[in-house]
Amino acid sequence: MPNILFASNSVSHFPGSKIGAPTWSYDSNRVPYSIQVDPHMTVGSPAIAQSQTDEYWFHFRNGSDLWYVNNNNPILEIVDDEGARIFLLTYHDRSSEGYHGYLTVDDTEYTLTRYLPKAENALRTYDVQLKFSALNVEARVYVDEILILSQSYSAAGWNHPKYFRLGSSYSINDGQDEEYQYFSEIIVADGDTRNARLDLLRPVAVGAYGNWNGPVSSLSDDDPTTGMTTVSPEQSQSTILTPYTGANNISNIVQVTTSVRGINSPTGLQHLIRMSAVDYLTPTFAVPFSKDYQVTDWTENPATSLPWAASDLVNVEFGFKSKA
Repeated sequence: MPNILFASNSVSHFPGSKIGAPTWSYDSNRVPYSIQVDPHMTVGSPAIAQSQTDEYWFHFRNGSDLWYVNNNNPILEIVDDEGARIFLLTYHDRSSEGYHGYLTVDDTEYTLTRYLPKAENALRTYDVQLKFSALNVEARVYVDEILILSQSYSAAGWNHPKYFRLGSSYSINDGQDEEYQYFSEIIVADGDTRNARLDLLRPVAVGAYGNWNGPVSSLSDDDPTTGMTTVSPEQSQSTILTPYTGANNISNIVQVTTSVRGINSPTGLQHLIRMSAVDYLTPTFAVPFSKDYQVTDWTENPATSLPWAASDLVNVEFGFKSKA
């Protein structure tokens, strides 16, 4: 199974985005809303972890209420740590155009185009693969698991992806109709993400530990200015999550926090899982003075060393612990 480098369905991870309300724009059995990206308002991700396989897969669901025939609208742009483009995926709703893949190799941009209809007010699922080797850079785009674009070029060198940007569409400037894009179930991994799904579970109640200050609801209100706080090390906080109602086969449990360090506050953070009165802790994340994103990929149940099953999530608590 792949390692998860990034996972999100939260507007707090994409400043400038909004909570998307159209019911067609997300699967309410998995996530609470879609991420709305307004025209001319491209939004960027936090830094993603570096792959140890030199392969990156970007998975997401996307749709729009309008695909204007004269616009070649950006959907996904992947960039390096300096913001330089590695790959761009766009869509132009014209039979002679369609999807455009722009792959940059050794400062040269290569373009490949293929038409596939993309309905308005409807979702498609995307998997974008970037693969790097000593001699080549490859890019592939799958739409609903159909391979539509495949590029491969010799390369003298390459940079790892570090960030990605979502949207945005271009305005059609008539004051009536605008092209809003909607994204959900965003996953970045170091292996194949086709047929993936993201079920988002959010904190709803305090668990066995309640040593941090603030309401637990602030951990899931999608407001980056609210949250729970502590000024002391070795303080644990555990939470009870919304019930899991998805498939029984679970490849990964991904635990995500966003944190920032205050003056004279603890300098580190651990993620924890509490099962059968036993705590399982991660190594310590360093917490900087600027907002940072922590992700733990629990690839197996730490209590059993076996793959996760839906029944494992019935009596489990997820939380975190402050470290000096």
